[in-house]
Amino acid sequence: MTNEHVLAEAVQAWVEQMLPGDGGVAERATLVALNCYREGGSVREAYGQANGFVQSWIHHPAHLMPDHHVVLRLIS
Repeated sequence: MTNEHVLAEAVQAWVEQMLPGDGGVAERATLVALNCYREGGSVREAYGQANGFVQSWIHHPAHLMPDHHVVLRLIS
């Protein structure tokens, strides 16, 4: 088993815990980590890059769940 394989599995497992069922984000985060690692970054740096991507994804306004009370006020 290569370091890349272990890194990929670790990132995918971590994203699955953070965003269950969102395989697309897990795949993208894995690619971010692997690209960083392949370009000479450490495993820590690669994980940090993947973490930054996932945090950005989670906090992007397009992915935030609307507050149901605000939605109800808007439609009433």
